[in-house]
Amino acid sequence: MNVRHLHFIGIGGTGMSALARVFLARGVRVSGSDVADRPILRVLREEGATVYVGHRPEHVNGAEAVVYTSDVPEDNVEFVEAARRGLPLFHRSDLLALLLNEARGVAVAGSHGKTTTTAMIAFVLREAGADPTYLIGGEIIGEAGNARAGKGDLVVAEADESDRTFLKYAPSVAVLTNLESDHLENYGGSFVSLRDAFEEFVCRVRPDGTLVAGWDDPSVREILAKAKARCSGRFPEVVRYALVAEDVEVRGEALVSQGGKYRFRIREGGIPAAEVSLGIYGRHHVYNALAAYAVLRRLGIAAEEIARHLARYPGVHRRFEVLGEAHGVLAVDDYAVHPTEIAATLATARETGRRVVAVFQPHRRARAYYLFREFLPAFRHADLVLVLPVYSPKNDRKEFAIEGWEFVEGIARESGVPAAYLPSLDVALAWLEATLRPGDLLLTLGAGDVRRLGERWVEQGRATSGR
Repeated sequence: MNVRHLHFIGIGGTGMSALARVFLARGVRVSGSDVADRPILRVLREEGATVYVGHRPEHVNGAEAVVYTSDVPEDNVEFVEAARRGLPLFHRSDLLALLLNEARGVAVAGSHGKTTTTAMIAFVLREAGADPTYLIGGEIIGEAGNARAGKGDLVVAEADESDRTFLKYAPSVAVLTNLESDHLENYGGSFVSLRDAFEEFVCRVRPDGTLVAGWDDPSVREILAKAKARCSGRFPEVVRYALVAEDVEVRGEALVSQGGKYRFRIREGGIPAAEVSLGIYGRHHVYNALAAYAVLRRLGIAAEEIARHLARYPGVHRRFEVLGEAHGVLAVDDYAVHPTEIAATLATARETGRRVVAVFQPHRRARAYYLFREFLPAFRHADLVLVLPVYSPKNDRKEFAIEGWEFVEGIARESGVPAAYLPSLDVALAWLEATLRPGDLLLTLGAGDVRRLGERWVEQGRATSGR
């Protein structure tokens, strides 16, 4: 793309800020706007971007092209002004496709595990000296921001299926972790339509490339079977990974939990290849590590080197992130928004041996509507569940009329744990102050602002103790 100045509408978003940082590092002038100030905007300013808070038509002055996302409404004043001036308008996915398709692209797709798997691949490649470019849907702990522009020929990114734009990518290496119902509002309410899109994604992997597939997932096996009949031309090499299935190229075995952090052995081609000890909590991350291992081996990284770097991988913010401890209560935050993610996160919390008090903030009315019944039994590993109002972003589908309080009775019945509805963060904090006791684990669940509860708990504890 021969453009000297890109303007990003909604530059503070996870995907947009990552793209902006990569193009800044490549010498492109970047400007952008967002509805509110946030820490990532400070990072962008420090790296040379011109960033505005609020949207005004004149913000597109000087831009040669404008970048937007599916969250930007068509009546946004900057979008309207760019169209009036005849400026090229690129969806965020168009720029990501440009980066992935012109390089040795690695795209990670699937319902769960995308961010962690992408981050693991990027972290190990960087530590191994490959100098990749990467764009992640979260920030690796200890790093500023969620992207890096490297000088190597590898580009690693998530392939987000939520709005179908992942069908623009043609990667050299793709990962398909798993598939479950989600984002059905963009697929006509049909899981079959969602699965069909993943079949098409598989067909877009370069014929001389590699598809890494989570073989314990029945939907993944079905997708590959149908894609082989659907794809025209030569099918990419398939590398299967699993914990349960035995006839696979990469298999994890001999799992040992050390307080929720896992040690395990990897077999490659049936032969013991590496012993891995993860420094992050959760059995589900063993699957992510196996996927990352399979990709990294195809990229030429030695097995023992992968194991060594995975042991040092620090995790991603908002993935079972320990916020701190106050009054003997450990505060942990997790981005979990899907029933399967919630169940896995609570299983991890249970392994700590603490009483688990979960605060659940449903995210998006459409997801809450389509997956309502699946949410109800997902809290079995909690000791107590508090439900907040549905967090509804601006672009949420308002026609799905569902409220947080509607979950309470069903969670108590299907998960078998006490549950209560609290109408705000302030009310929830007061309730927690009266209920939590030393030795508890406070777990906030959701993609909205529920994290603030854990942060406020820790902040108040420090203020009380004088630290």
